[in-house]
Order: sequence, then structure tokens, then C-alpha cells
Amino acid sequence: MDWPDGADKLAESFAELSLERTITKGLKSAEEIDRLTVDEKLGDIERAVYLLSSGQEVQRISVIKSLPQLLRDHNADCMKRVVPKVKEVLHVAGSDVQVAATQAFLTIIENQIVSYPVFAQTFLQSMLQSIDNRDPAIAYSWLETLLEVISFLPKDIIKKEILTITISKGQLSQSVHSRLASCKILGRVATKFDSFMIKKEILPLVTSLCQDVDYEVRGCMCRQLDAVARGLGLESTKSAILPELVELSNDEESFVRLAALETVVSLLSLLDDETCVNTIIPLMCRFCENALQNEDPTLPSVAHQFGRLCHGLSVNLNEDQKIWFLDFYRRMCVLGLTEGKSKSSDRMTPNLLNIFEEEDSYAECRQCAGYNFPCMVLFAGPRNFKTELYSTFSSLCDDPHRLVRRTVACGFHEVAKLLGSSVLMIQQELINLLKDDSPEVLEGLVPHVPETLEMFAKGGGNVVTESKISGFGFDNLILCKRLTGLADLVPALMAAESQAACSRRWRLHRDLITQFECLPKCLTSDQIYYKFLPVLFKHLTTNRVLPVKLAAARTICVFIRHNRKLEQRQELCCRLIEECCHGNSSWKRILFMDICKILMEMFSKMFFKEYFYEFVLELAQDPVANVRLKFCHLLPALKKQIKLPTDRPLLQQLELMVRRLMAHEKDRDVAERIRHSVLELDKIQIGMDSGTNRFYMDDDLADQRKEEEERLLIELEEKEKEEAEKSMKNPSSAKVGGRKKSNEDGKLTKKGNKTMKSLSSAKSSKTGKNSPIGDASSLSSSSSIRPRKGSDGSAAQATAHNVVKRLYNESTSGHSSKKSSSSSRKSSATTTSSASSTSTDGKPRRKISKS
Repeated sequence: MDWPDGADKLAESFAELSLERTITKGLKSAEEIDRLTVDEKLGDIERAVYLLSSGQEVQRISVIKSLPQLLRDHNADCMKRVVPKVKEVLHVAGSDVQVAATQAFLTIIENQIVSYPVFAQTFLQSMLQSIDNRDPAIAYSWLETLLEVISFLPKDIIKKEILTITISKGQLSQSVHSRLASCKILGRVATKFDSFMIKKEILPLVTSLCQDVDYEVRGCMCRQLDAVARGLGLESTKSAILPELVELSNDEESFVRLAALETVVSLLSLLDDETCVNTIIPLMCRFCENALQNEDPTLPSVAHQFGRLCHGLSVNLNEDQKIWFLDFYRRMCVLGLTEGKSKSSDRMTPNLLNIFEEEDSYAECRQCAGYNFPCMVLFAGPRNFKTELYSTFSSLCDDPHRLVRRTVACGFHEVAKLLGSSVLMIQQELINLLKDDSPEVLEGLVPHVPETLEMFAKGGGNVVTESKISGFGFDNLILCKRLTGLADLVPALMAAESQAACSRRWRLHRDLITQFECLPKCLTSDQIYYKFLPVLFKHLTTNRVLPVKLAAARTICVFIRHNRKLEQRQELCCRLIEECCHGNSSWKRILFMDICKILMEMFSKMFFKEYFYEFVLELAQDPVANVRLKFCHLLPALKKQIKLPTDRPLLQQLELMVRRLMAHEKDRDVAERIRHSVLELDKIQIGMDSGTNRFYMDDDLADQRKEEEERLLIELEEKEKEEAEKSMKNPSSAKVGGRKKSNEDGKLTKKGNKTMKSLSSAKSSKTGKNSPIGDASSLSSSSSIRPRKGSDGSAAQATAHNVVKRLYNESTSGHSSKKSSSSSRKSSATTTSSASSTSTDGKPRRKISKS
């Protein structure tokens, strides 16, 4: 195209898109309105006949779509008057009407609105005629509908009405389009007949179509050989189908050879060992070798099917053949790569590589090979991974093409699960993928980050994590030490978060922050506190995307929930109040109420009332109407936190705030909302401190469990401090590394003591400003405390640890859970928790003051 002419056409196109012009296209004239108007007194059948005869196309489409319902309501009249009109319309109708008719006909047979003989006599004949329509789109639509209808029809109707026409369409004298349709119909009807019928009526035509002069017909029939072979059975397949398949695999057209490869892979489950050893294995070895040597267009498909091929033939291969298949796979994984070519070349010349991105068949081949890598690990065996496949995996993770790296990233968790205790072998590859410059690679890795990190945590290492609670029962508090190599992954996780934050893909960033909730299972509280929480607070207060801020808020709450140090937990609560509740921006204060919803869901009622309740109430007097409006929405949840008689002062404060809003609110929306909230508050029944478990509802039991977990967390911290003190008194038994850790804990304890003084004295809530949290950036959350077995938490955790179905039918079972707490223990926990939440005068303690 000449550039001046192209510029003129571009200018004309922009002129047509002028926003100032009047849009008149959608307006209807009076005449058109009259034509579209139908007498309201007409019945359903009369209206349908009238619209089909003289209505507009859109009206005809509406009638045809309602045909199934008309047959249900007025079967006899509809069959006599409406259906003949529909068949008349279809002869001259456009594509939209034809597509509507295909959907209506399929609905009729699926729901058996009419009997099979009536359907065959009335609707099936129209379908068989329509598959020869001159418009390819209409013909294709009717053919696909016919193939689905065959699944519902009985064998005698198929033989009488369809098979005869199918055989006639498959003759060489017919057009290519008719022979292609015959191939597809033969594949579908072959599943409805027995072996004898297939041999007699179908097999001769199948053989003829496999040898057709047109390569499209040969390829189409080849793809139907799987269905025909399963109808014939093993012996007939070996004598009649396999010779044709071998011949088609050597066809001169790559389209036919590709169809032959796919059919062989699909037939592996049907063939016996002798056939696989003597016929299929030599055939596939020769096929793959020729494709690689000749750089055949089928090579990407060979790479895509290679995993299924190896898995299907694994029981029939000897050692030499296994070595050959592994070697061939390794060659496909480096196909097109020159020596020394790596990901750096992608960074140096991205534009040049993107120009030929779609034409790079080598990259497509490597991508398909990367997709099959988990299956090849299963084929070679995890024990042989280091010698057979590690170098190949490393090459794929460092491939110059980003789509290859993304494909490997999508299956990385599968490889980690298969390797089991040897998973640390691929730790450097995970680090490289997390630090990858391409957001697409990170998108492939993020959905399975928790599964991957948990496998690395189980894999072992050289860094001791914190002790973890294996059960929340009072009698089975078990401390366990775990080794993990995840400390080396912290910088890579930080780099991945930074990459996601810098990209314009906020959904990716949100998902990564959400996936960080698994980190308490893998890292220490100090690692999370000093590395990830600063980043989360930064996004909480500065990020412009609301879903990212909410994800950061939830992850911060999870980190607080599972933090092992009381001082750090208190300081984080203080910072949430200081930066959000007392923030200088109204959106921060609104965000604080969203955080409160998360806190009420995640923590016990006692915890929320002790740290946050009174600060939320202060927002009822906020000068910004939107903040007060948000507070009104939160009122029902706040009332549900109260238990009488312990929380009577809080109830009085809540009622006082509601009365003030009703009396003095001037904003119309807030006043309307507070009236609705008052009606909701009246319906809420306040909980009572009964002192016995038999009166507890489900919510009370869940809240009691949360209190128990929080108390056990404090008890565990005290026990660890006692152990640390004992080790300090016996320096001869402590190692150098232990002294260093004790010094670190001492510094944190001093820091925490400052926070405690600030919280208990109620002088200032600005302790968070001098906190180390204010410096950096990152996030994560899960549970370093395992929920009590038998609870909802344990079910979720067991689901997270279940190994999902492997590629190619491998699965593992999840862990079972037991109940562990007696009702007497729960009663004592309730007494303890209620006592700790009140002061000597019976009022709730307020540990954080308003700054």
C-alpha cells in the first residue's frame, strides 16, 4: 500500500469516528415500528406463524429459539403449523437464522421433547440436507450439530436414516466437502454399532477414504481411526487399521503424518504389548527421527505428544529404547539454540526476536517439550533426574524465548512434587524464574507458589525455622524443629514482588501478594517481619489499586495472626491504627474499616475488642461523610463482637454512637444508611458469656478455637523464652550460632518492651514510626500455627498438602484429621480468655491509645 494513500484512508477513518456526529443508526422509523408491531390478541401459535411468514429476521430468530417451548406447550399445533413454516424459512434464511435453528433442534433431541421417530422424520431430514449448504459456515454448523445429535439417536434410526447417506457422500465422485463430512460422520456412527456391522458396512469405506487422492480427506479419516478401531476391537484393528495407519504415517503430506501421530498416541491404551513392541515402537522411533533430521513441520506436534507417547510405551521399552527416547527429548529441548545462547540475548535484542516470534518453530518445539517435562521426570524416574534431565531443565528455565520459560514455570510445581526430598536440586532454577524480567514468566509461576514453597520447605536445608505447633489440643502441644532452605529464596521472592509491582499488571501483583500467605509455613517471624512486612505496609498506604491494597491488608493480618512474638504483633497492630485509622486521608480511614472486617474474620472477638474496637467507634464522628457511611455498613459486624455482661461498656458506646448519628447526621446518604443499619442491629442477638459449652453456637465454638490458638501462641513464646534463658545460663552447652540468635532475640525483646510500654501507658500510638517496618517492602501469610485437627483450618491445610492428580493419572491422598480438645478444656479456656480481656473493674483493657 502506498504511504500517502494509506495516510488519507487513515484520516478518513478517524473522521468517521468523530464524537460530535449524531448517532441515528439505532433509531427506527415509524414504518419499521409498524412492521415490528404484532397484535397482542394473537395466541402463541398464531403469532409464531405470522412472524415466520411476514416478520423481520430478528423476529424469525426469536420464534425459532422458542420452538422447544412451543413444542412443550402446544405439541400437536406446533408440529402441524409452526414446524413446516420453520423448514420453509430455512431454505432461504441467512446464517443467524440457521445457527438459531441448529441450537433449537439440538435442544429438542437433548430434552426428548418429541419421540425419536418423529424427530428423525421431521427434523433430521432438514439437518441432512443443510450440511450441503453452499455457505461453508452454515454447512459446518449443521454438521457439528448432526454429530452431536447422533449421540442421542438409537442404532436403528442411525442405520436407516444416516448411514446410507454417509456412505453415498464418501464416494470418490462426490465433492471434497462431502467426503470430509462423510469421514466425520463415520467416526461418530462407528461407536454406535458392533464389530460385525462395522466390518460389513463401514470398514470398506474407511479404507477407501484413507487412500483418497485429497490429503485433507486422508488426514480427516485418519483422525477418525481411533473411534473406528475401538468399535472393531483389538484383533480387527491389528489386521485392518494398523496397516493403514503405518502407511499414513509415511504420507508425503505433513498434515496427514501429524494426524497419524495423534491417532497412534490415542490408540496406545487399546493395543497389546506385542503390537506395541513389534509395530508401534519402531514406527514411532523412525517417525520422530525423520521429523528431527528433516526439520519437519510436524516436529512441534511430536514435542507436544511426546510425553503421552513415552508414558503409554514406558512398560514396553527396554533400557536401550528408554535411553533413546530420553536422548531424543533432550535434543528437542535445545533445538535451535546455538552454543552460549541464553536469556541474555532476549534482553539485548527483544525487538528483533519479537519480529520473528510467531515464525520460530524451534521455539515452539522447545515450548511443547517444556510442557511435557513433568511427564518425562516420571518417565525417567526422580532418582535419575540429576543425571538424565537436570541439565535439560536448567536449559529450559534459561531459554532465550520467554514463552518457553513461562511454560516451564507453569509446570514447575509438578516437577517439585515429583522430586520430593531432592527438590532442593532445582532451587537455583526457581530463583532464576522468580527473578525473570518477563511478567509472563511470573504469571506462570505465581498460581502455584504455595505448593512449590511447601515442597521446598519439606525438602530440607540448612536453616532452622521456628518451632511449630502440630496440634492445638491442650494435651498434645508438640514442639517441632524443621529445616528449610527457603532463606535463600527470600531475595528472589522480593525481586518477584518488585517486578510485579513495577509492571502494569495489577492482577499479577495482587495474586502474588495473596500467595505470600503461605510464607509463615516456611519462614521465621523475623524474616517476614523485617523483609516482607515493610513492603506490604508501603503498598497498603501508597498503592493506587484497591485490590492490591486489600490483598496487602489481608496478608498483613495473616502475618499478625501467625507472628510468634508478642511485641511484634502489638507493634503491627499499632502501625495499622496509626497509618490507617489515624491517617490524614479519608480513603485510609475507609480502608481501615475494610481491614477491621478481615480482622473480625481472622481473629477472636477478644483480640479485636482489645486492640481495635474503640478506635473503630471513633470513626463515627469523622468529618468526611464517606467515612461515616462506611462505618454505618460496619455496625452489624461490630455488634456481633459483643458478649454480655463483659462487654456492656462497649455496647453502651456503640449505642451512643448510633444515637448521635441518627440525631445529628446531615448527609442524606449517611442518614439513610444509618436507618437501615438500625433495623439490622435490632435483628442481631447479642452473645452471652454462659460459662458452659452446651449453650455455644457454631460461631461461639469457632471464636473459642481462635482464642485457644492465640493463647497457645503466647504460651509457646513463653516456653521458648524459658529455654533461651536456660541456654544463656549454661553457655558451655550453647553453640556459637545459638549465641548469635540469642543476641538477636534480646534486641527484639528490648524493641518489643518499648512497644509494650507505649501500648499499656496509653500515651502515644506512634511507636510504629521508629519500627523497622517503615523501611522496606514485601509480603506473605499462612499459618505457622497449625489449626486444631478436625477444624475447618485443618481441612483447608490438608487440601493444600494434597498432591493433585499428576499428569497422566497419578494422584496421592491427603491427610486425615482428628479431633483433639475436650469440652472441659474448652470451658477452662473460655474462663481464662474472658478474664484476660477485662481489667479489675470489669472493663475491657485498651492497649493502644489515640495519638
